[in-house]
Amino acid sequence: MNFLRTPLIRPLVMAAAFGMAAPAAFAAPANEWNIDLKGRAKTDGEITLAVTPAGGEATNVAIPIPAATNHEAAAVMISNALSKEFGTGVYAIRTDGTDEVEMKAINGNRDFDVIVVRNTADGLAIKLDRD
Repeated sequence: MNFLRTPLIRPLVMAAAFGMAAPAAFAAPANEWNIDLKGRAKTDGEITLAVTPAGGEATNVAIPIPAATNHEAAAVMISNALSKEFGTGVYAIRTDGTDEVEMKAINGNRDFDVIVVRNTADGLAIKLDRD
């Protein structure tokens, strides 16, 4: 007997899976975020980040990542794309010289949330940390 095909078990499994993913999807906004990168892109891909100010609407930023891009180069690409999208008056965006992009609300702007919408750059891992 396949337990996942029983009428009661399948919804419970789906609810449990959603419950484990929910904390990351509905994280609390913060004043500063770090985008940590590890690895090297094995294929051409794209990283899409959604930046959402508290109480505001998300802005998606898509960053093309060529194959063989290492974490340091990807950090520069992400920093440049975010800076181009938001300019200089909303967020201070910089790389720390290695594999991390630091993004901070400035000029009294609201806390914000960052999520990875999509990462198709196989081999390049992204970790988001709020400060």
